Amino acid sequence: NVIDKFPFSTDASASDVGDLTGGRTWGAGQSSTTHGYSAGDYFVPGPGAPSNVIDKFPFSSDADATDVGDLSVARGIACGQSSATHGYTSGGYTTGRDDTIDKFSFSTDGNATDIGQLSVTRNGPAGQSSTTHGYSAAGYQPGGPSNVIDKFPFASDFSGTATDVGDLTTGRYYGTGQQY
Repeated sequence: NVIDKFPFSTDASASDVGDLTGGRTWGAGQSSTTHGYSAGDYFVPGPGAPSNVIDKFPFSSDADATDVGDLSVARGIACGQSSATHGYTSGGYTTGRDDTIDKFSFSTDGNATDIGQLSVTRNGPAGQSSTTHGYSAAGYQPGGPSNVIDKFPFASDFSGTATDVGDLTTGRYYGTGQQY
């Protein structure tokens, strides 16, 4: 449940600055200009169970996270994307692989809404964000590792299936993503 922080301006070790609302693993991360978010996850210890919790914590001070809403589907091993105004959670694992793309507001605390699906049902994808689109790359799908790169728009109230825009050089899962 630990929230660690480390500086970008100097090379230094991280420090424990707060706690999530519960102990978890395999969550999706999103960021606004003022807060960090952790969405979904598997609660631990034990065999784990999918979570629908959206936690929010401030960047301006060291503090514990607060539960500010729920995903439309409880799941872990998903990935996160961030636009200037919203957080997104895509893919993941419920009791099977999931293809849901959820969207939640940064300006108002509340529940996420299901706005679409990935082109391939999978868990363990890597999430990336440009200023205009979210991407979900790779993951584990029925039959093995995926190499699919999906893309969905931030600007409109997207509703439908993400566009398969290319392939990674090899199938993989449990990767990490970066923001623009």
